[in-house]
Amino acid sequence: MGRNRFILVLEQRFSDSFRIEPPSRYEAWDTVTAGADQSLTDVLRSGIPEDSDVLVVAQDDRLLTAPGLEVGPRRTVAVLRAGTGPLALDQLGSLLASLEKTDPDALGRTGAALAAAVGAAGGLVLEEALTESVAKMTFAAPEWSRTDTGTFRPGAVQSAPTGLLRLDLTNPGTTVTGQIAVKGWSVVRTRTPGTASSRELFEKLSGLSHYPLVLTVEDGAVTDMKATETGSATAAAALTQLFTTDPGHRAVTGVEFGINPAAPQLPFNSESNAVGTGRAAASVHLVFGSLPLNEFQIVLDCATSSLTALDGTAPLAGAGTTAAGSAPRRRMNRVTAAGCGCH
Repeated sequence: MGRNRFILVLEQRFSDSFRIEPPSRYEAWDTVTAGADQSLTDVLRSGIPEDSDVLVVAQDDRLLTAPGLEVGPRRTVAVLRAGTGPLALDQLGSLLASLEKTDPDALGRTGAALAAAVGAAGGLVLEEALTESVAKMTFAAPEWSRTDTGTFRPGAVQSAPTGLLRLDLTNPGTTVTGQIAVKGWSVVRTRTPGTASSRELFEKLSGLSHYPLVLTVEDGAVTDMKATETGSATAAAALTQLFTTDPGHRAVTGVEFGINPAAPQLPFNSESNAVGTGRAAASVHLVFGSLPLNEFQIVLDCATSSLTALDGTAPLAGAGTTAAGSAPRRRMNRVTAAGCGCH
């Protein structure tokens, strides 16, 4: 972030669970509790100064998004999605710790190196040894539809933590064909904030955190799938129903690379699952569907797969690569959650 005023916005259920330690770089700071029926737009209009760095902690989707016009050109807004259940505060503690440890300069270097390697590859091969799944992706020239290398910028709401690159697979001349094993924690994005549909779909996909699902892709769309274990059968059924209801969700629209080694993998619908590297130098995820054309955009982890250049042997991302050995160093203003063990 970068202004001299810090505002912590809390959903009402978290109002007694956080405190701000006196910051070293901000001249002023405050905590704002959102009302029960307020959206983030309502909160931003309620008197938050335009020259502020704003961090929002909430479960309610209405507090996690707002139009850029409401953010304004001088205000930086980062949103942190909270989970549910008895471990919600502990999970938030992990996310806040990851914000402190994230180094935008390091993410920038990682992102630039990965983008250069993909650009020189001429195409990509995604391979998983256990299921013997192999898929090829070819493109005339790589186009990045999202480049998030760790710096919060004014003018738009950004999800925290940061650290993600998305390779667009929808351009003419791009092909995706083969079998792909998906395994790991998913992310479900939705065009309709404030509904429980994305959470319900995420829960149905949660079996993939332990059991793989093999997808057959032809010409960039899923044509078949096989649950290799009973634990992934629920995920297969949910995806089959979704693909039948709206075939647009079958389309493989991108590959996302998580490049933030500080971001944890969490058992709820958190963007941290997309940006975290896990044990790899960069994680690999398939993206299905496109917002707002489809109801959902689904991000499925390929945690056990290795991504190489079309004619290469050294892994560029995923299995076979190793995360950086040391945690990034940059600290942001500390915000703590009572009872989360992060004090």
